[in-house]
Amino acid sequence: MKHNLKAWLRLGYARFLFYTGLHALVSRCMPARLTILAGHCVSAPSNAFLPDDMKIDAAHLEGLLDWLGKRYEWVTVGDGWRRLRAGEGGSTVALSMDDGYRDNLELLLPLLKKRGLTATVYLESRPLCERRLNWTHLYFWILERRSPAQFVENYAAQSADSKATAALQQALRAGSRLTYQLKRVLKYEADQADCTRTLRAIFAELGGDEALFCDGLYLDWDGARALQEGGLELGAHTVNHWVLSGLPLAEQERELQMGRLAMERELGRAPISFAYPFGRRWDWNADSLLALESAGFENATSTHAGCNLAGSDPRKLARIMIDRSASLPLIVAEACGGFELLRRLGLDLSE
Repeated sequence: MKHNLKAWLRLGYARFLFYTGLHALVSRCMPARLTILAGHCVSAPSNAFLPDDMKIDAAHLEGLLDWLGKRYEWVTVGDGWRRLRAGEGGSTVALSMDDGYRDNLELLLPLLKKRGLTATVYLESRPLCERRLNWTHLYFWILERRSPAQFVENYAAQSADSKATAALQQALRAGSRLTYQLKRVLKYEADQADCTRTLRAIFAELGGDEALFCDGLYLDWDGARALQEGGLELGAHTVNHWVLSGLPLAEQERELQMGRLAMERELGRAPISFAYPFGRRWDWNADSLLALESAGFENATSTHAGCNLAGSDPRKLARIMIDRSASLPLIVAEACGGFELLRRLGLDLSE
């Protein structure tokens, strides 16, 4: 109830700023800031099996690019943060896309080129190096072909992780929002390596060809180079896209360092920007910050909404998630500093 009330208040305030035009006045009064949008895919047949919160339609994205582009400068995350920290220029916006999907090259890049804009794309290295997918894509593919009950049965037969199997069975008995709840169990209660092996085995049993699947869904290194040559920033997103907070420090360091080294080897430059897999504040921890520093990244982004100020922690930059339901008034309220203004007045309507 409290969460719903806060969401209603956020939307009401955002609409007030947007439709009255007061967002322009607020923007002029607030200090310089960097607002980062975060998505995954531009809707395409290749990603049709993914949930709606991972896709944004091209026309919707174009509307956001054009509206914000008339009022703010579009930058990459890395350049925008450097400029903000140095006090150079005014407020900026950045578009970021996570994981490294083929549609980022085939659909996103032409939209950006048409407008002379740029963006940041965060890459997982394993799909590019080995044509192996992270377990979430296998999960959604399997659930298109198996019921939740069949999935849990198949998982129990393949997995060596009895704790995760028991948690999946409990979630199945609860019977609510099963696709979400089963995925949540796999994220937070399953051993990530075992989860990946298990889903890969189920995928293969159902006739899946992982390399072919990856070729249709993800970039290869040539595609990544084409994005870089097109003026986009390429950031890092680990090797396997596992929840970092569930890993020991040494494994977190390996995920960040090996992903960064692969990009440096294949692209000729080391990335300075990093995005935490899944990105919620409980998906990374103090060890993640140590691993980030050890790997040599300049900034890291979450998936919590907000605008970033010159004094923001570069290891915890906020991003606004965008998908098919993305609300322009909510985005504008963050971009103009509207929610930051409320925080300074003692009312926190942050996400």
